[in-house]
Amino acid sequence: MRTLRFTGFTLLEYIRSGRVALEIIATLIVYFVFLRRVGLGMNAEYFFSVTGVYTPALTLYTTAAFIGIGDRPQGYVLLSRGLSRASYLLGIFFSALVIVAGSYGLLSTLAALFNGPPDLDFIGWMLGTLPLLLNVGLLSALMIMLSPLVFATSWRLFVLGLIALAFSSNFIGGPLLESLPPIVRTLLHAAQAVLGGPLVPAFYGFQLAVTRDYTTGTAVANLFAQTSLLISLLGLAIYSFSRRDLIFSS
Repeated sequence: MRTLRFTGFTLLEYIRSGRVALEIIATLIVYFVFLRRVGLGMNAEYFFSVTGVYTPALTLYTTAAFIGIGDRPQGYVLLSRGLSRASYLLGIFFSALVIVAGSYGLLSTLAALFNGPPDLDFIGWMLGTLPLLLNVGLLSALMIMLSPLVFATSWRLFVLGLIALAFSSNFIGGPLLESLPPIVRTLLHAAQAVLGGPLVPAFYGFQLAVTRDYTTGTAVANLFAQTSLLISLLGLAIYSFSRRDLIFSS
């Protein structure tokens, strides 16, 4: 209950500050530029391709904004009055999720009313929305975990280094890769394989949102993997935050 109250309080603070105007403007821009498509029409695959890119991009801004709200001296007062640290972090997470989901819902409503994909019904929309919103949750949870509220600078740099190593196959290849000693190449490929594993559910989640193909067990397994990874990230963030000394920005 306290988590819900703090979520409502944080959302109200965000709306009253006027920051939500950016999400509203961004939603309208994306609709009129990419989804209105006067005279062109739109299919379901195109709709989820656009929203599958837009929602993570919006999540970056929105979650950062809510982290900024949470990283203020007023947090001392809230936590001293009985609000648990878990509720504090979850309130920030759910607040960001509500705003991004609301923007996505508005986009979906506008598209359905004025340029609805003829091959997309409500069930199909739900099947595409589920992995899409799970990806939003994953990105938001990762940002919260890497925020100054939760991780010290050294740990943030360490985790970011692991993420960079997981993506290193995109920019370490060809002559550069061949110039490395064989043992280094072997270790690099092994590290990329291990560290890239947790990224698979997010990328497949995007593909699943676009195709909405649930005919194989892989789709259901990926939803489970996305959910498990989300819970793990939130759990790690809460555990780390609960063990840290409270140091909010002035």
